[in-house]
Amino acid sequence: MAGFLQLMAAQTDAPAMANPYSYTPVGDVSVLALCVLMFLLLMQTYIHRNWKFNMLVIMLITAHIAAASDIFYHMLLRDPLEHMQFLYAIRLIRHTSLAFLLYMNLSYLYVPFWIPASTQRRYYWMSFFLIMGAIVADVCGTIFGYGFWVEADGTVHYGFNVFVILFVLFNATIFYLIIRHRGRVIKHVFAGVLSANLLCVLLVLIQQKFSQHSYTSIAYFFPIIGIIFIFHSNPFDLNTGAANDNYLFHSLEAARERNKPLVMMSCLISNFSRSLLESKDLRYEYYQFFRQHVRRGVLYRLENNRLVLTFPKTCDIREDKSIERMLESFRESHSKFELDYRIVITETNSEVHNGVDYIRLMEEAERMMPVNSLHYIDQKDLERFYGSSYILSELEDIVSKKNLDDDRVLVYCQPVFNINTGTYDTAEALMRLKLPKVGMVFPDQFIPIAEQTGHIHTLSLIILNKTCAAIRSMLERGYNIQRISVNFSTLDVRYDSFCSDVQQIISRNQIPFTKVAIEITESRSEADFNIMKSKVLELQKLGIKFYLDDFGTGYSNFERIMEIPFDIIKFDRSMTIECAKNETSFYMVSTFANMFSQLHYAVLFEGIENDMDELNCVRMSAKYLQGYKYSKPIPIEELANFLVARQAS
Repeated sequence: MAGFLQLMAAQTDAPAMANPYSYTPVGDVSVLALCVLMFLLLMQTYIHRNWKFNMLVIMLITAHIAAASDIFYHMLLRDPLEHMQFLYAIRLIRHTSLAFLLYMNLSYLYVPFWIPASTQRRYYWMSFFLIMGAIVADVCGTIFGYGFWVEADGTVHYGFNVFVILFVLFNATIFYLIIRHRGRVIKHVFAGVLSANLLCVLLVLIQQKFSQHSYTSIAYFFPIIGIIFIFHSNPFDLNTGAANDNYLFHSLEAARERNKPLVMMSCLISNFSRSLLESKDLRYEYYQFFRQHVRRGVLYRLENNRLVLTFPKTCDIREDKSIERMLESFRESHSKFELDYRIVITETNSEVHNGVDYIRLMEEAERMMPVNSLHYIDQKDLERFYGSSYILSELEDIVSKKNLDDDRVLVYCQPVFNINTGTYDTAEALMRLKLPKVGMVFPDQFIPIAEQTGHIHTLSLIILNKTCAAIRSMLERGYNIQRISVNFSTLDVRYDSFCSDVQQIISRNQIPFTKVAIEITESRSEADFNIMKSKVLELQKLGIKFYLDDFGTGYSNFERIMEIPFDIIKFDRSMTIECAKNETSFYMVSTFANMFSQLHYAVLFEGIENDMDELNCVRMSAKYLQGYKYSKPIPIEELANFLVARQAS
């Protein structure tokens, strides 16, 4: 900032007769060309035309205006008297567009850095008044002679430039936002955004050092390049020419809003990704098929080797000749390579709300299909889906009412056997729904829906509240209950209010924090890991225990496990089964369990179903055991049947 203040003083004291800065149009011409090129490239990609894309386009247009006005401004400086008023206007347009570009850069970062709406409004009004104040101050500088103005004899006075202060304030705010909230994004996003804005400031400082004005526009263009690379990278899959699922979901939403039905063809091919990379013949065959048939539609590549083609509906999908030709060509190609497939064909429906639901609809159909078969979605498929939609509508109602005692959300639990005490003094809380039209709904039916739609956090808080109420009741009745654990997802932990929500609910029920434990699964996301770590540490200070759930399934990073101070490691049922297979398996599982035990983690084995499971786990340093051998999940009100009453003192 000191450098900028010196710069302003230098500008104020600069000679009146000549521009103290040299200028060549190379920087501005480069920005003009880059703006056009970026715009043309963006128009050729599958990037969704949402508000973020529109903001990016506005930034390109603003940068184009800033560069063009800079060129005209310096052209007019050659003969300032001939077009004096036009010179003032062009200069003001240039500075205002640069200021607006800084504001747009700041505004774009609100969403990826999770800036709350209330804070966004404060930034908005602050930016508005700063820009308007700078414009007024600059105009006054021209009128009263302390800023930029031209005398009647053509003498140019450069004076005090208020927009330099605006540049300092905006960039200080941008860097504050990036650094202050860096824990909310992965390090690659943080590094990319920080570097782009840092280069902008450095280039401005360097050109001021050498009395240059040629590269201001291109310096301001660096953050736009960063935004394009980080947030609007090309969604094409280079091997298939397909867009990603994010664009598919946005396109389906846009089609629903415009009431223009689309046909969707989903093809799930076993080992397609690997086979496409390994076989040149398959790749050539695919490219031929792609060029021949993907003309009027858009192809998307989703996870698990799924390709989805969408195109406008022109007739009944069972009578569409283009679909028949495509299927015939596909079968001919399949006969050469014989990769197992399942093809599902449907059309957009007003009852299906979003792209995730369409994928769920097709996945349900695929589960009942034999390999190498074709299925058109029919009324029965839709009825099954409508059942899921009913569950979703009930979840939405539960969330909207925000009633922590909602009767539709039930708490079941599974007692946990404490090997050291030989008693049941802990348990795991489990979630159930009881809905008016369908009765009992189990987690595998509603948890995926709740997570996909963002409703899981409300359900988790309801379960926590009801669990705390049950703990209070059992304590008041004199039962010895060490704690009950409640499951929270990674999505829950992302909420800024997660720690305060948990603390308020436990305090509301007037029970010790030590009576509650939180079970979470490990996340692959670095941003989620950093958030999880900070919140685990915050809640552990209150006495809340933390379980690492499902150890032994999928992904396990020992470095991260050790970095987050979990209290209990829960070995999944698959590890219990594995250790009973043979001595080698037993040795591997027991090595993990003994290692955690020696590092002072308590070890809990899930899925204990018989005496042999119990014996094996006891031999492997287990402290807690859980499974059907002891009890199936029961209503939490029945947990008292397993507890031991405290002895009177």
